[in-house]
Amino acid sequence: MHYRYLEEPDFAELADLERRLLPGRPEHFYRCNPQALRYFTRSGHSFVAVEDGLHGFVLAQPVWQGDRATVLVSRIAAASDEACAGLLSTLVKSAYDANAYEVALLAGGDRSRLLRSAEDAGFDATGQELLVRVLGSRGARGEKSGVLE
Repeated sequence: MHYRYLEEPDFAELADLERRLLPGRPEHFYRCNPQALRYFTRSGHSFVAVEDGLHGFVLAQPVWQGDRATVLVSRIAAASDEACAGLLSTLVKSAYDANAYEVALLAGGDRSRLLRSAEDAGFDATGQELLVRVLGSRGARGEKSGVLE
């Protein structure tokens, strides 16, 4: 499996993949529309999982909180545990490389796969349906609170 930034030629396949992986939702739920995807192509933290076609995606953006940056995941969806884990790993590396030492994601979609992969990637549930991972020395000390609170 290969992980790369999403690109405009991916848009139609992403829309199909999102609807296939997260079926039966109201129209406003779906994020893979051209307007949103154009924004996420510029965010620096949005990726696709590729192996003979798209197998998953993560849409994320940095959020400046005045004294620190958090990478906030708006949507993650994957066809397999491998794709989900790889997307999370790629996302964490991009956040760390950008000196954003907090990553937060809303637990939606396929919760069981996401929670399994997120826990394996070092994320912790806060009880607020927001999974967080603090990177760097703060994470090494076990800090988990204060992210988007």
